[in-house]
Amino acid sequence: MPGLPTPNGVVRLTHPVAGPLRLAYETLDLPADDDQRLIVYLPADDATSTALDRLSGRRLHLLRGAAG
Repeated sequence: MPGLPTPNGVVRLTHPVAGPLRLAYETLDLPADDDQRLIVYLPADDATSTALDRLSGRRLHLLRGAAG
């Protein structure tokens, strides 16, 4: 359908503290009649995973990169 995002891919963002981030996403359509979607984002690489861990104050690599 035109105008709708692709069901999966990688988005690149620049965070003011963490710097460049690459997030893999997957879009899941929910079984309702109101066009709801669940979009899941995961780190697309180890550098993004490490940057997100630092932002959250968690132990390193608690969030793992998505396998492509």
